Order: sequence, then structure tokens, then C-alpha cells
Amino acid sequence: MLRITQRRQECLLVFYSNLCNSLRNCIWLYSKTYNMRNILIFSALTLLVLSSYSDKKAIIDNGENKGKVLTLDTHKWYLTTIYRADGYTQVLLRKAFISFNPADGKIGGNGSCNSFGGKLTVDGNNLQLGNIFSTKMYCDAVQSIEDDFFAQLQKVTRYEIKGNKLLLFAGDDLLLDFEAS
Repeated sequence: MLRITQRRQECLLVFYSNLCNSLRNCIWLYSKTYNMRNILIFSALTLLVLSSYSDKKAIIDNGENKGKVLTLDTHKWYLTTIYRADGYTQVLLRKAFISFNPADGKIGGNGSCNSFGGKLTVDGNNLQLGNIFSTKMYCDAVQSIEDDFFAQLQKVTRYEIKGNKLLLFAGDDLLLDFEAS
């Protein structure tokens, strides 16, 4: 079963709609100068290209994690959403991530600009992150995302893994949402 997010479905729908309009115009112009057989060949080739694009996307979505049980320490987790009391921020760039190493009691990752690390204690689904440190470069385009990410990491008390998502909480309040690599 293909697993494509609603956002990707909407993007594909807009893409296909625009492409169909363009294709219809091309066929109309093409039909004025060439015969119907050439139009059918052109249409078949266009559909072949489009279908191969959507299949590759679905394979990426289902790819290496299909059928695997995801655990805290077996993946690099990419940040997708930061939740705050006043709202949330979707993280569109796939730069910020976190990795967990419970055996060594360490975390590490990147906040979008700076690398970071810290201490980790895991007890069941309870997490304690401490002594978080990072490099100190300033990156104007992503600085607010990184600042919010690091601030929310300090508050984490537990986690849940649902499908290919890692959710970090402070009590019952969702703080950060990640997606498996």
C-alpha cells in the first residue's frame, strides 16, 4: 500500500492538474499539424514519465522503514514540527535532526545550523535530556527554528513512537515531532 502524506497528495494533484492543462494545449496545437497516431504516442510517453515519478516517490515513502519496528536509538530523527504554547512551526528544511544513544547515555544532532550534544537518561518511555551544548554559529535564515528546538529539548520528559514519527513531550504537552530517516 502506498503511503503518501496529504500535503504530498495535494502537491501532486496541483502538479497533475497544471500538467493536464498544458498537455491539452499541446495536443490541440500538435493535432493541427500531425496525425492522431503521433498524439497517442506523445500522450503514452507523458503518462509513462508521470507514473514513474509517482512510483519513485511512493518507494521513498515506504522505503527502508517498511515493516521495521522503529526504536529510539536505531534512526536519525528529522525535526518536522515545533509546538509552543502560542502555536506551532512546521520545519520544512530537513536539516534539524536528533540521534539517541541510550547505551552511552548521549544525544547528538543538528539544530539546523549548529551541531549539538548532551546527556541522555531513558527509563521506559521517560526521557531526561541534560547538559545540552552546541556550537555557536549564527544563521539568520534558521536561527529562530534552532532556538525554539533547543528550548523545547530542555523540557522533554517522555517520548512516543507512532509509525515513523517520534513525538517528544513535557508531561502531556507535545513539544517536538520528528520523522525517521
